[in-house]
Amino acid sequence: MRFRNVHATQPDDVQDGDAFPFKIVAVAGQNNDWSAYWGPSSWSDERVAQEGDKLSETQARPLFYVLTRSGREYRP
Repeated sequence: MRFRNVHATQPDDVQDGDAFPFKIVAVAGQNNDWSAYWGPSSWSDERVAQEGDKLSETQARPLFYVLTRSGREYRP
């Protein structure tokens, strides 16, 4: 198995057995809301929260049961 960077690998370069790790971080906001971000697994949690790409609500809700059930709204 070879771990590849999802941002640096071109579709034509993907080979059998390639793996693409990434990290997802959810953040509870100050306005009774929350959101989730993803980034490379090599980034710190804080960096993913600050610089990562935002997940859609549909992607984030199944991953974060506690926040989904907390009554907080997902921040668009």
